[in-house]
Amino acid sequence: MAADFDFVLEMSEAPGGYRIEVSSPCGEDHTVTNIDADELLQRLPSLQAAVLGSAVRSRAAVGTEMEVPVRQVGGILFDAVFQGSIRALYLSSRQKAREHDRRLRMVLRVRCPELAALPWELLHDPKLGGYLCLHHPIIRYVDILEPVSPLRVQPPLRILGMVSLPGSLGALDAEAEQESLSTALKPLIDEGMVQLDWVRGQTKQHLFAALFHGCHIFHFVGHGRFDEARRQGMIVFADEQGREDPLHAEALGSLISIAEPAPRLVVLNSCETGTSHAQDLFSSTAAELEYTVPAVVAMQFAVTDKAAVLFSRAFYQALAANRPVDEAVRTARIALRADKDDSLEYFTPVLYQRSGDAQLFDLTSPRRPTPPQDVVEEINEIQREADHGKAIDEPAPAPGGPEPARQTGPPSATTSPSPSPGITPRPEIDTGRWVVSLSVHPQGRLLATGARKRVRVWDVITGQATWEHPFGGWSTMVNAVAFSPDGGRLATGSTDNLARIWETTTGTMVAELAHNHFVDAVDFDTSGKYLATGSADATASVWDLNTGNRIRHLRHARAIKDVKFSPDGRLLLTASEDGKAYVWDIATGLQKAQITHRNFVLGVAFSPDGKKIATCSEDHFARVTETETWTPLFHVEHSSGLRAVGFSSDSSLIATGSEDGAVCVWRADTGQSVFSLRHARSVNTLAFYPDCRFLASAGEDKVVRSTRLPEVGG
Repeated sequence: MAADFDFVLEMSEAPGGYRIEVSSPCGEDHTVTNIDADELLQRLPSLQAAVLGSAVRSRAAVGTEMEVPVRQVGGILFDAVFQGSIRALYLSSRQKAREHDRRLRMVLRVRCPELAALPWELLHDPKLGGYLCLHHPIIRYVDILEPVSPLRVQPPLRILGMVSLPGSLGALDAEAEQESLSTALKPLIDEGMVQLDWVRGQTKQHLFAALFHGCHIFHFVGHGRFDEARRQGMIVFADEQGREDPLHAEALGSLISIAEPAPRLVVLNSCETGTSHAQDLFSSTAAELEYTVPAVVAMQFAVTDKAAVLFSRAFYQALAANRPVDEAVRTARIALRADKDDSLEYFTPVLYQRSGDAQLFDLTSPRRPTPPQDVVEEINEIQREADHGKAIDEPAPAPGGPEPARQTGPPSATTSPSPSPGITPRPEIDTGRWVVSLSVHPQGRLLATGARKRVRVWDVITGQATWEHPFGGWSTMVNAVAFSPDGGRLATGSTDNLARIWETTTGTMVAELAHNHFVDAVDFDTSGKYLATGSADATASVWDLNTGNRIRHLRHARAIKDVKFSPDGRLLLTASEDGKAYVWDIATGLQKAQITHRNFVLGVAFSPDGKKIATCSEDHFARVTETETWTPLFHVEHSSGLRAVGFSSDSSLIATGSEDGAVCVWRADTGQSVFSLRHARSVNTLAFYPDCRFLASAGEDKVVRSTRLPEVGG
């Protein structure tokens, strides 16, 4: 079947109620609605009782009374959201999906914790076939900056299962669930496509040891709870004496993160692992784990033993048939209903996901491993290919060379234009979206922002967008933006695996460069004739914009998050999730220096005078290194992970931005603190204005803030 159609519902706070924004195959729309979340949350205990009661009682004995509260809540939620034109969009999207033989998925992007705590899987309308979750996969999409692409698994797909049952808690039929998993996966196990292993023990220490061998899926059988005091979900392990040994979701995520390969999916066949608090969007076990894994299947209510076993069997049968995770969850819901059609337990499972593509695995056929190549071998191979097509004398030719043939905008200058004098930017620009990337124009009058589905260029004085371009796919993120040195072009990198080049004045796209994975970083060299890109496939590339050919191919161990040319264009600085920043000689492809951090390196910068580099990391540190002997000069520290770093155009200042919302400015010669400010949420990106009078910073509070900097003495 062709790719899915997505009916995306985004819910956020608004004056007078909640704003509902819809993106669908048939268009977009929005409305403001009233939802009494507090009243609905008070109904949750009775809903859970109804769901559990339906599993052990016959409808013939109790009539339809048990389902009444479930249908009522489902109808209230449906009527609140699917009003007027939004209902029309839904109906037309359903019809369009049928006409094109496509699945229609319902994607919930809920930004309010009180709404996230509601059971949206109960959405119900009797005129449209009853419960929507039986007709469409329902995904609770978690807004985390890093989406993921499908993992083309080289068989076998490794599933790690664990059973942990403290003696003080009720017994579960774990043996039946283990047998069900083995039965469902036996055809693929026999073909060598799947490997199913079980943790040999019930303690956290047993899991710790097993995770060192890595897995693609982690499946937990046991008990879960929601800790109201800490407002966080947890699962309950057994200790060495068989007593309860709970582990909260945040710590569980840290534990799972040691696996290599890391899981792409966690299945928590445990009660209340999908339950969340009305004041914390990420309080459920499932939502918290989204920081660690791309998809989590959990249970929002208590679940009976029989339902847990049936759900697992059907879910893995669907995965074994190479169905995407969301469809596997829907299939398992139907299996629960078919087994006992007066049971309501098919509402209990929930799917949390931060990937736009639910096809997390590809199990169609085995693949031969690609023989490893070291960096020099890869560079030599690419160089031979390039030389065969066209001789390339230097990756960074002297200024004044020919203009790239694919460029249709204004000619590229050999040096950056002087900044326009006297520009005072607007203090704040409300973009209405999380800002993921930002670049200030060389003349200072414009800035560009990248966000989900959109790149925009703004007039910094009026705060109005001069142009914008929407990207296809609701989950596409514009991870990187960079103006060319002359300001005539803008480069973008996005999660649709493309780098693009646009005319700054008109917004016309003039070039595309295809990658194998997300493009997380872009940077022009000072001549404007070459573009560097960094990708989630762990490679950095240098492209000749005359021909569109890739002339350098450099590799890290994990995703590359940032790239920067040196001022003379001869070096490339790269940052990676492998915890390292590398300095490369572009002419030879060899490393000249390495800067190591204790966590992801997310940002790097060359000082404009070429004498220093700066690197920043999730380890809370930014490090400054001189470029003659690559000796460390100093480091600065934040109280949280760092996402962005940059130098002022006169090389005198360094700015750092943190996920706790802090922005700090430091002297570039000593590391002395000069200035600080704070955003309401994580700062993802920042840039100095070219005249060094202002600093632009932006992130998850959706605002680009331009702050005047104090004068710094010598």
